[in-house]
Amino acid sequence: MPKLFSTTFLHLSLRQQLSALFRARMSLLRAMISYSGICVKILALRILHPKKTYIGVLLAQHLGDIVAAEPIIGGLHEKYPDAEIFWIVRKPFADLLINHPQISGLFIEENLFVSIWLTKLSPFTRFYNLHLGDIRFESNLYSVLENPTAAELHITKESYYNNLSLLGIFSALSDLKVADRAPKLYVGDTQYPLPFGGNYWIMHRKSTDIAREWKDEHWIQLIDYLTQEHGVNIVEIGTDSPLTCSNSQFLSLVGQTSILETAVLIRSAGFFLGIDSGPTHMANAFEIPAFIICGQFVNFKRYMSYSGAYTNKNIANIYFNPSGSAHELSYLDVLEPLQNTLKEIKNLSNYGIII
Repeated sequence: MPKLFSTTFLHLSLRQQLSALFRARMSLLRAMISYSGICVKILALRILHPKKTYIGVLLAQHLGDIVAAEPIIGGLHEKYPDAEIFWIVRKPFADLLINHPQISGLFIEENLFVSIWLTKLSPFTRFYNLHLGDIRFESNLYSVLENPTAAELHITKESYYNNLSLLGIFSALSDLKVADRAPKLYVGDTQYPLPFGGNYWIMHRKSTDIAREWKDEHWIQLIDYLTQEHGVNIVEIGTDSPLTCSNSQFLSLVGQTSILETAVLIRSAGFFLGIDSGPTHMANAFEIPAFIICGQFVNFKRYMSYSGAYTNKNIANIYFNPSGSAHELSYLDVLEPLQNTLKEIKNLSNYGIII
């Protein structure tokens, strides 16, 4: 059983405590059903095919992490040629993996208890938890997803970006050497009507951490500059909080596309403008030329999230604020390096971009 109760729980009223306990009991019940189902299926497969290696990969969230971790799949197949790989993922992110040709199946993480139990007692031949320890918590009963492998490797939430990219972290946690590989993203037969006749740049500006965001007024200035000086159309993607901008060459599709429709839009774009975020990892997987606005994030003054295309300066400029967060950068701080990037990236002429 997890620790009894969180401090927050103990400060609730009796009615709120009873409600929280009921929700926790129902979460435990759903988790038991889900965990039992995974165990029965995998153990049955192991009995039927004893010579195969059944591998479980746990990385239930987030968008950027899952995209960045994709080379793990190929690395595991190389290490275990007879492998059947099953990925444990939260439902909102399952579509990122559903079309992958080297994944045998997905298990939807019903709730965090399922992942906690799988980490402690797994039915798989090999099981890899790619989450860092002490980051994911169950909100009612005080339960934490731990990762003993990460602890042994001294990969913690305070240190993980010191020397590693996201893929570097996942590669170490799965005992592979694939940290320098490029991720791929499979969209299947997903289609979406391309705006502006397919002639557009993609932009993404929102994060769960405001320190990673650039100010909206600067984005509006930049949109006006790019549409006037370079004649480009700009399409905004994201899940919430669309930018209020009246420019006729700007279109916000925020909140209007599925995760795979968003991928299709990114794949067809001529250029990507954004911050360090999940959609940026998608653009990296499609090798879309890019300018990414970055800065200090928690205790990491400078870090590299990406492997593959965006480590190549001829494809992308990961521009860091040398003295603070991305949020602190002015419009002019960003404009000059962006102008230089547009001159240096050689294949922009393929998209009819006027420099």
